[in-house]
Amino acid sequence: MNKSRSNGHENVVHLNPEHKRPAEVALARMPAAMHQLREKARLKLQALLRGLFDKADDALFELADQATNNHEQNLYFDSMRQVRLRRKETETEFFRQLDIGFARLVDPAAFPVKDEQDDEAPENLALVGNDELEEMVASETMINRANEQFAEQVQHLTLRMDQLVPVKVYQKNNPVGPDVVCHAFVEAASQIDVDVKARLVVFKLFDRMVMNQLAELYALLNQQLIDANILPSLRGNPGISRPARPSSMAAPHKSQERSATSQERAREEGADEGAQQLLGTLRELLGSQRGDSAVSATDASSAPSLSSQDLVSVLTLAQQRGGASAESVASPEQVKALVSNLLQRSGNGERDINQVDEDVINLVSMMFEFILEDRSLAAPMKALLARLQIPMIKVAIADKSFFGKGGHPARRLLNEMATSALGWQDTGEENRGRDALYKKVDETVSRVLTDYTKDVSIFETLLLDFRAFQEKEKRRAKILEQRTIDAEDGKAKSQRARAEVDAALAEISAGVEVPHAAAQLLAAAWSNVLFITCLKEGPQSEVFESQLQTARDLVWSTTTTMDVENRPKLLKLVPRLLASLRKGLEDIAFNPYQMGQMFKALEKLHLDILRGKAQDAVESSGVEAAESVVQAAPVQAPELEAQPTSPPVAATPDVAATPAEAPASNAPAPIPTLAEQAHEQALVVPEAAAGEDDEVSGQHMALVSNLTQGSWFEMTAEGGEKCRCRLAAIIKPTGKYIFVNRTGMKVAEQTREGLARALRDGHMLLLDDGMLFDRALESVIGNLRQSRGH
Repeated sequence: MNKSRSNGHENVVHLNPEHKRPAEVALARMPAAMHQLREKARLKLQALLRGLFDKADDALFELADQATNNHEQNLYFDSMRQVRLRRKETETEFFRQLDIGFARLVDPAAFPVKDEQDDEAPENLALVGNDELEEMVASETMINRANEQFAEQVQHLTLRMDQLVPVKVYQKNNPVGPDVVCHAFVEAASQIDVDVKARLVVFKLFDRMVMNQLAELYALLNQQLIDANILPSLRGNPGISRPARPSSMAAPHKSQERSATSQERAREEGADEGAQQLLGTLRELLGSQRGDSAVSATDASSAPSLSSQDLVSVLTLAQQRGGASAESVASPEQVKALVSNLLQRSGNGERDINQVDEDVINLVSMMFEFILEDRSLAAPMKALLARLQIPMIKVAIADKSFFGKGGHPARRLLNEMATSALGWQDTGEENRGRDALYKKVDETVSRVLTDYTKDVSIFETLLLDFRAFQEKEKRRAKILEQRTIDAEDGKAKSQRARAEVDAALAEISAGVEVPHAAAQLLAAAWSNVLFITCLKEGPQSEVFESQLQTARDLVWSTTTTMDVENRPKLLKLVPRLLASLRKGLEDIAFNPYQMGQMFKALEKLHLDILRGKAQDAVESSGVEAAESVVQAAPVQAPELEAQPTSPPVAATPDVAATPAEAPASNAPAPIPTLAEQAHEQALVVPEAAAGEDDEVSGQHMALVSNLTQGSWFEMTAEGGEKCRCRLAAIIKPTGKYIFVNRTGMKVAEQTREGLARALRDGHMLLLDDGMLFDRALESVIGNLRQSRGH
């Protein structure tokens, strides 16, 4: 497809149907079910893109605000402006690319696909270090993660769409699959003239706000096709074949279908070849470590060697006899000794393992050594996963492209279990048997050891089962986590409302000496009215402003000097003032007895002022007003209590005590909020010594600024106990970082500076939540390259 869009042809509207663009012509020939599917996908993706661009403005502004120099700040501000200006064009181009994806399923010859195989070759990626490589790596990472996360849903949708169009549908040409959706956005975003840093920020947002949210889209589209009776009985990971098409649809496009099928087969073979090239590179690095001059293709030797198939059979026997240790990873020598022992017993002791398979054993063993040393997982979980060493060796020996296949079910199962175990907390050996996650991982590993012989479909089955378990666990944790976040949010709003009220009353009484009776009414009663109104209506509301005016009238009425002009004003104001005060206090169910006492004192004060005795009535409001705050009666906001996910908000000052002679208030006693209950149980992270606040480096503050919701940490409390927790939310009004455990219960809260200090001092350790297998493989490659360099 010609990428030059500056000639303006795309903006020309042809009124003659004969001059419609090829995509429009092809789309018109799509079946009705595909049209409906396209429209539904478009609506859902439009909503996701809208959220993305709304968030992009805030993200780029925050980065500009945190910039360390003018150049970087201007870069982000310019990028923010460009993204905003090109938003509409980017959305239009994005959906145009998706339409082309749909059109390819009807007329692939009109829209040839660029072959990117050469660009993605491992040796080319290793040599390129420019902006284009960064963008390509970012897009491929997004695609691989989404394909792994939504593998089953995409597969079902692909099979169902395949029944409706004349061209073979597979993962890479599915017009709403992760590949096409991601490439469409990358292509659309290429016309936004921004620096690569800003572009990667936009890509990261796209990954989080669009790619990660595709599950709902795929569920909707699959259900729509099920309702249209397109493969309604599709379940699990079926290996169904494509049914014969109606001749009326298939006949005109046989050659195109054969061409598309052959292209897909060539791509798959190319991908397998690339994956096998990775094994070749790894073996070359191993050979350098051994001192081999070269690694031959066959590694033939004069001694008789054991075939890969026979080796897998021997390893199966070792696996079923418990050869995989539950406590440690077997070294390559131990694995080979185990195989040799079993061969001796079977009378085949003279046969050796061939060099290729021996290298595979070495590589898998090195990866499992990394897993056991990984601090992101608790030791008992690592011990469970380590038992998968021999099954993984078998998989890698049977499929030499295993190391380069990101979507292999065995890799995905290992990654899924490791990701779920990231937040698992070891509470002692006696409690592990009662922990649902530990039991599930143990059960899954045991099933691999007992059921896996040669058929890798067992990994797919166990992966689906484990994901179903995880979804149920996540739903439970999400409910509690949301309640925790809502409680913290309510607490923050309460603090902000109290600060608004205190500031407003301080401004009203500034510069005047308010008599005790008026000061007590303001601090102990009317402040509660203002507080609840501020919570419910907001500080900018007309009701709040009206109640502030009542407070101003109260202060004026008790501090003004009586003269010929003010006396009639006061006489006219007092009845209206008392009515407003009474109504406000009754609305919050203020204690009637206290209200009566306050009104009596206020009435006497007003009479003294009118009689010219103001100098005797006015008292110092300093100490007495402060004491009146302590004597305030508890008042709650009844309507706020009715909300199930909001915390009960106490509308009283911090300390409350009812005078002994006063009857009990009708208002219910304050109930601790969920956040307060959790806070009582939360672990306390050690504080930095006095004077160390200024020593928090910009590096740690930048690390805190870049943290995303969902990041996992290992926290060490004052008593030395360790706890794994996840960043659940950042409460913006208070700047608090809220941490929860795996079940969604709050375990800690931190300020931005406090978190930076905890990270600096090692009390909070950020855990790596990347895919375990991929991190292990990267570590092995890095270690081999390092040893080769020496």
